[in-house]
Amino acid sequence: MKTSSSDLASLVVFHAVVKHRSFVGAQVALGLSQSAVSFHIKALEERFGFTLCQRGRRGFGLTDRGSVVFEQSKKIFEELTSFENVVGALKKRLSGTIRLGLVDNTITDPQMPVHRVIAALNRKAPDVIVRIEVRSPESLISELGNGGLDLAILPEPGRYPGIRCIALRQEVHSLYCGSAHPLFGRRRTEIVRETVERHAFVVRPYARMLELEHVPNAIARVSVSSMEAQAILVLSGLYLSYLPEHYAKAWVLRGEMRSLSPSIPRVYSNFFMATRMEKRVSPLLQLAIREFESALRSSGR
Repeated sequence: MKTSSSDLASLVVFHAVVKHRSFVGAQVALGLSQSAVSFHIKALEERFGFTLCQRGRRGFGLTDRGSVVFEQSKKIFEELTSFENVVGALKKRLSGTIRLGLVDNTITDPQMPVHRVIAALNRKAPDVIVRIEVRSPESLISELGNGGLDLAILPEPGRYPGIRCIALRQEVHSLYCGSAHPLFGRRRTEIVRETVERHAFVVRPYARMLELEHVPNAIARVSVSSMEAQAILVLSGLYLSYLPEHYAKAWVLRGEMRSLSPSIPRVYSNFFMATRMEKRVSPLLQLAIREFESALRSSGR
């Protein structure tokens, strides 16, 4: 079967549907109508001669053949990105797309100036487009490994086949309670480990061991997937949690949170820049890596 330009357009829509696990999510992401999204999926199914996905009351799901098409089509888009980068290099003017992955709430970290990196990339390569995905560390590693991302900034990824990691910096986390929490008005001399361990904690699954390092007898009552959810539960006054100091600073200044550290020791999260191990790194990705390293040096790494 020969792939046409209309097939590629429909595959873009198919990817959006799979990514958002719904036709509605694809509509919003692509700015298309429901009928347009349905048209593209139906066109692909008629072209291929089989059903790509199930949609209905039970929700969205890929068929076995749909999963194969999705995985194979990702390779097409990776090659297109590589093609853009090569052509840009031939013009001696970098062009193409950098797909950058971040964990949530990086924006409040003054030592992780992602916005300055994007501005520097634009100055040096005005034709380059930066696409940002904000996800959990596990999802970022998965997307990086399967080619959905070019570069990810994330905490302590561990060792994964085919992934290269460059150490960037340490992020400082303190233990916090909300203004309605029983510990908020306690004297600092009363903030001891045994007292703190009697209160409920909220943790993130990927950071649980780190977050309970200095309070080993604490009970994690709730597990959440994002730092924002963690902060909301701390503000409720029902839970204690470790949060990055740069992230919690605004609530502390407003009197809505209190740090229980250093009475309860701080913890440190190691951040890394992760890329796929490739024989040849594109000039565009090389530039992005250099700009991140330069920005971190200038911000006090």
